[in-house]
Amino acid sequence: MNVQLEYKNTLDDMVAEILRSEKLLESEQAELMQKVGKTIKGEVQTQLARSEKSGGDYKHMKDDVKVTVSGKKTGDGVMGVVVHGGKKTAYKWHMLDDGTRNPDGTVHTPATHFTQKALKAAEPKIEQILNELEKKVVEA
Repeated sequence: MNVQLEYKNTLDDMVAEILRSEKLLESEQAELMQKVGKTIKGEVQTQLARSEKSGGDYKHMKDDVKVTVSGKKTGDGVMGVVVHGGKKTAYKWHMLDDGTRNPDGTVHTPATHFTQKALKAAEPKIEQILNELEKKVVEA
């Protein structure tokens, strides 16, 4: 019994499809990262409470959440998104998120873990964004 398989054209088609998908994904990457960043930012703002303090130069953490898309400029070709506090509130994030203690060990500021809660709440929305992109790649 002699079986001969012709697969060269099939493999060539698969490679062409992968390369086409890669170019499409590359062109959509910045927009995808921006959408993911905005989703996480919205959840962070939901988790943060606004203090009663106001006036002058004071800025609430909730009003000073920034999204930065980065990666391509470093040359590694991998793009990422960072959601962080702005210039006036960034230093507060770790204290509110992790909490603080007095020198005697008692709790000064209780931990809120707002970043973890925001990421967990954003997961379904991010999945939906990724599914939309996947659908777009398959249909293209």
